Amino acid sequence: MAKKDKIQYALNFAADALSLLVSVVIAWAVTDKGLHVLLDYTRQDWGQFILILLLAFVVVYAGFNGAARLTRRGWKAELLHCARNTVLLGAALAVCLLLTKATLLESRYLYVGLLTANAVCLYLSHMGLKTYLNQYFYKGSLATLVGIITTSDRAPALIHDLKHDWTKKLQGLVLLDAAKPGAQVDGVPVAAVYEDALEWIRREPLDEVYVNVPYQSGDSLRPLLSEMESMGLCVHLNVTVLEPYTAAARKEEQWFPKLQTTVETAGGVPFVTIMATEHDFGAMVLKRLMDIAGALVGLVISVPIIAVTAIPLKLESPGPLFFCQKRVGLNGRIFRIYKLRSMYVDAEQRKQELMKQNKMQGLMFKMDDDPRITRVGKFIRRTSIDELPQFWNILKGDMSLVGTRPPTLDEYDRYDSHHKRRLSMKPGLTGLWQVSGRSNIQDFEDVVKLDVAYIDNWSLGLDVRILIKTVGVVFKRTGAE
Repeated sequence: MAKKDKIQYALNFAADALSLLVSVVIAWAVTDKGLHVLLDYTRQDWGQFILILLLAFVVVYAGFNGAARLTRRGWKAELLHCARNTVLLGAALAVCLLLTKATLLESRYLYVGLLTANAVCLYLSHMGLKTYLNQYFYKGSLATLVGIITTSDRAPALIHDLKHDWTKKLQGLVLLDAAKPGAQVDGVPVAAVYEDALEWIRREPLDEVYVNVPYQSGDSLRPLLSEMESMGLCVHLNVTVLEPYTAAARKEEQWFPKLQTTVETAGGVPFVTIMATEHDFGAMVLKRLMDIAGALVGLVISVPIIAVTAIPLKLESPGPLFFCQKRVGLNGRIFRIYKLRSMYVDAEQRKQELMKQNKMQGLMFKMDDDPRITRVGKFIRRTSIDELPQFWNILKGDMSLVGTRPPTLDEYDRYDSHHKRRLSMKPGLTGLWQVSGRSNIQDFEDVVKLDVAYIDNWSLGLDVRILIKTVGVVFKRTGAE
């Protein structure tokens, strides 16, 4: 994590923890001292409640803190964020209290009062912290003093971004192509030009220097870089060959690889990472834990449903109960997917003769009134019962509760390069495509767009929303054929 991210994460955690502590005190004071509706609980009861509350708080904060976006949210977005986190905290607290059968579970007034106070305290603490970070932090002694060495055409964009980093205080600018110092660029003084750059760096208090120059200027700056290295300065040097991979350079493209913040050394050579999307490790761990819990519950629920469905399915079409097929998962990994068989046993052999009736444009097959599907198969497809065995795939780790649709091997063999982008997360039992009217989407490129949108904007909150929408889609029987 960068310095800004570390400080912001720590301060956001402290603000949220303090808000919760104040909320507990307010809720206790109102319900006990004000309304006199709180029962006489023991210290042990209160100790148990506080531990459970802390557990719920840590789980919610780890998955939904939003600390990285704190200083960029407006007041409306902040209000929604605090309301969402309070609802999630209430849900987590309720589940923990029920599972532990805690004594304070019966205190509804305390529960409601705590969540109400937390929503208000959380919002006020976030707005106060945001004001402090954006307006005052860079003026203090903890701010990083920054100098810039660049050219006139590159200076505005770099200054704009650095000004939005509240941990940095811009001390001055060295313009290599300027005739003399004294001017300003977006409020930052041009303190030196090429001839007196080293003298300015030596006398100016600086912690970091950003060097952003075109490739032609690189060799001439080597003596200057060596001097800065000898001073012990932190130097950020642009890598011209990687500039085409930035978001600004590819803003018209739908998806593209992005530069990550780490540099790895192997064989004595530095490597900068280029990848499409980097997800928070802690959030991905929580996603996997949610998958395991969901898969276990899903398997328990599925067993009686599959047992009842098996009788008419086997009577109509002799053959195996389960359909097993090789599919392509995370980044091209091959795995076996399990479904209840909804087609006749010769379905795969008959697929080629039906390809002319494919209503999908691109690399997926779908047709109206597919003759390979049995009558029972049509029912279990409409109700998504045929998907229930995939809870086993989720438990094994081949799939996730929410993800993208895993392609077949023949579909994958015909993929263009950008299509594989949709496999950069585990395939899911449900996903954004499934809850977006999948039967009405007839162009494979539209499926890819939805999958990429899910991957680029992924969060645990998005997974929860898709799961809730999936329940509605299943009960309404919309979007499935």
